[in-house]
Amino acid sequence: MANILELTGATVVGLVYSTGVILAGEKRVAIGNYLLSKGGKKVFKIMDNLGIASAGILADMQAISKIFAYDLKMYELENKRSPTIRSAAKLLSNILYSRKYFPFLASVIVGGIDYTGKHIFSLDPIGSLIEDKYVSLGSGSELSLSILESEYSEDLSKDKAVELAYKSIKVACGRDVLSGDGVDLLVIDEKGAEELFRPLK
Repeated sequence: MANILELTGATVVGLVYSTGVILAGEKRVAIGNYLLSKGGKKVFKIMDNLGIASAGILADMQAISKIFAYDLKMYELENKRSPTIRSAAKLLSNILYSRKYFPFLASVIVGGIDYTGKHIFSLDPIGSLIEDKYVSLGSGSELSLSILESEYSEDLSKDKAVELAYKSIKVACGRDVLSGDGVDLLVIDEKGAEELFRPLK
């Protein structure tokens, strides 16, 4: 499994800032030395206050986003309320763990905001769940984490947080051949979710 994930590559980032959270991911889809697409979507808006970013096999990322969105909608219908971000992340953890013998080949960042605050969680392919203030996953994660660790602050403004997320992905794309071709960003705050795209310069 690890070898397949290394072959496909990807770099995704999640971080908490002063009034919300940001998820970001580059757009390259590659297997080994072969570039499949320059327009892969790795950042998904799931609800108005919640999104995911994923690194791994693109088909599995897409399947996870659809299953997760469906199960969250069922949760809302059954409980007549939206789940907290922590509850949603635990739900996804259960989805991933239920497939531990035939796992999705993707790691996931869950980010969002609710009445309990701003949250970022990372999950591996079989559902281990870790909350942090910032995280990066994928083949370029070591490079992007070096930027996050040196420049991150929880009191960043929205604009500075967007710039930091973009910069951390850009640095990874500069050295990781499996990452590149632009950056998708999902900014979530009390006003809702905003999807952005930034070309790599």
